[in-house]
Amino acid sequence: MLYKYCAEREIPHKQLGKLIVATGVAETAKLDMILKNAKQNGVDDLQMMEGSQAMEMEPELQCLKALLSPRTGIVDSHSLMLSLLADAENLGTTISYNTTVTNGYVGAEGLEVHTCESQELENHSLGSPVSPQLILLPKLLINSAGLSAVPLAKRFHGLNQVCVPHAYYARGCYFTLSQTRSPFSHLIYPLPEDGGIGVHVTLDLNGLVRFGPDVEWIDSGKDVMSCFLNRFDYMVNPTRCSKFYPVIRKYFPNLKDGSLEPGYSGIRPKLSGPGQPPSDFVIQGEDIHGIPGLVNLFGIESPGLTSSLAIAEYIVSRYLR
Repeated sequence: MLYKYCAEREIPHKQLGKLIVATGVAETAKLDMILKNAKQNGVDDLQMMEGSQAMEMEPELQCLKALLSPRTGIVDSHSLMLSLLADAENLGTTISYNTTVTNGYVGAEGLEVHTCESQELENHSLGSPVSPQLILLPKLLINSAGLSAVPLAKRFHGLNQVCVPHAYYARGCYFTLSQTRSPFSHLIYPLPEDGGIGVHVTLDLNGLVRFGPDVEWIDSGKDVMSCFLNRFDYMVNPTRCSKFYPVIRKYFPNLKDGSLEPGYSGIRPKLSGPGQPPSDFVIQGEDIHGIPGLVNLFGIESPGLTSSLAIAEYIVSRYLR
């Protein structure tokens, strides 16, 4: 769906392909599991290959076996967001910027959403009530607040809190390769690790190479109804690169000392924490929590970008009747 959308809207993108690599004997069985899971989910174009085949495709790569995903690609995410915004506005959507949803209620008339200007909350003390400046009565409310989806659901009165999962947050840093020529033509992914998909090779449309993300579990703190951007430090600590070198060299042994420079960081909303088995994202509707017209999207991580159109189609087909 995303390839088709990008082609129709002339959004910059490129289908590069991805190699998921096993660098140790113990990891090869995990590649088999990924291939099995892919087939169960309708992905039938993955190709298992020996390390020699993968290293012939990517001479700088070192691995024992690899799984090729030929349809994996990259996209100009900013252009994609602007295109989706333009589509929404052209269809009559009203965007309310600098606005905070403070509470939700299941009222006599159905759903209520209480909002106010975000600046009104700058000096708000935790625990004190917030007077709404505007009350909305939506027929359909989609809680797609990303990092704030779980905290928002916890402020929705009338929603059984048993249905609201615990939220975990993982900060991830990227480092940029200083050399101008990319050593790889495909995206290179190690096997998933606790809390993430591993420090992988990602390429942008200009050929710039980045490695990341790592996993740093962080405390979300108390819900102060503020933007996560203002709650955490998104600066990349240059000293974190010391942990990147040995991990990357497992599959890219020619990585030179001093060639990594701080890139950027992000925070992922997760439904499982340190040492716990990974949990998939959740699309939760009336069939689960019993409230007509409310849809919660919990734990939508970065695949929520590439799967955004499919997620939207699913919600529309199932809940917008």
